[in-house]
Amino acid sequence: MTMRSKDQLAVIAFLDANKTATPLQLERNLGWSNKHTHAILGRLVRIGIIKNIGKARHPEYRLLQRWQAKVKPPKPPKASPDAKPVANVCMVKTQQEPPSVATVCRQNWQGYQIHKIFGSARS
Repeated sequence: MTMRSKDQLAVIAFLDANKTATPLQLERNLGWSNKHTHAILGRLVRIGIIKNIGKARHPEYRLLQRWQAKVKPPKPPKASPDAKPVANVCMVKTQQEPPSVATVCRQNWQGYQIHKIFGSARS
């Protein structure tokens, strides 16, 4: 699973360095609100990366074994649109056919409604 949140990665890095952490420690060290901290921790528990080893009223979290397998590094950013493709220099443009009625209807819902009316009139 790709980690999309920098906050989730921050919690994982903190737990990797300190082994265990309470929500209050995370709030103070990372500068988040109580609600935000618990939302991030809840998401990581549901994913199966961390586990509450404390009690319900006094939670303490640690990383599970083999948590690295569940975390993929983020994808590199896409190239800017100004960059020219180097590998596809000899691309030949073909003449495109007009899109089919079904394709237009999928893209334009009002067009589908009109197609339904005219399509039923032909029958």
